[in-house]
Amino acid sequence: MPEPRAVLFDLDDTLYDHTACARAGLVALKDRYEALGPIDELEHVHHETLEAAHLRLLAGEITQHEARTIRTQQMFAHFGTVLDEAEAWTVYGQYRAAYDAAETLVPGSLDVLDGLRAQADLRFGIVTNNLVAEQVKKLANLGLTARFDEVVISEAVGTSKPDPRIFHVALERLGVHARETVMVGDSLRSDIEGAEAAGIRSVWLDRRGEARADETRAVLSSWTPAEVAVAAILGR
Repeated sequence: MPEPRAVLFDLDDTLYDHTACARAGLVALKDRYEALGPIDELEHVHHETLEAAHLRLLAGEITQHEARTIRTQQMFAHFGTVLDEAEAWTVYGQYRAAYDAAETLVPGSLDVLDGLRAQADLRFGIVTNNLVAEQVKKLANLGLTARFDEVVISEAVGTSKPDPRIFHVALERLGVHARETVMVGDSLRSDIEGAEAAGIRSVWLDRRGEARADETRAVLSSWTPAEVAVAAILGR
């Protein structure tokens, strides 16, 4: 297997630790609102409502404000509390303040980026689903912007993962072919299956332990040890 000329990375929960930030936000809400249930259940409900609202946002069905309000209302409704729109927006603000304060990278991700750059002459790209302002801010806050040659964001290009077209945009911008590229991400459907549909080799960062025992594609459970992750991405 030839080594790649370019590596594409997902952002949320691949480099940017959305899960850790979300937990911090939910813990802050749980400290304020007794109606909310156990943290594990709260995280599950939050994840489900966020994913559903996010898909509607990406499809242009609702605004970001509406997505955040709706998912907050649905989360509280699950635990038997009805919030009107104004109340839901206030609660979301409390969640978001704690979320932003907890901004952090997925553990080990910088070591992997440094390891890749040290071992190979590569082009680096981000392929991410979300709004431009949201993702650009994350990259800047965590000092990632200068590490990537191209950043492809679904809002800007008009299509989102797993549609192969968003990967084709990244390939064109980086000046590489699919066969010369590897995609790394945490979402089996969006990142891995999407990239494979575009003819790109994938490495699945399976942080939730979802991979089957008979999985044939390259799978990492974490970024550590960095040398193992680097070898998997380079196909060694």
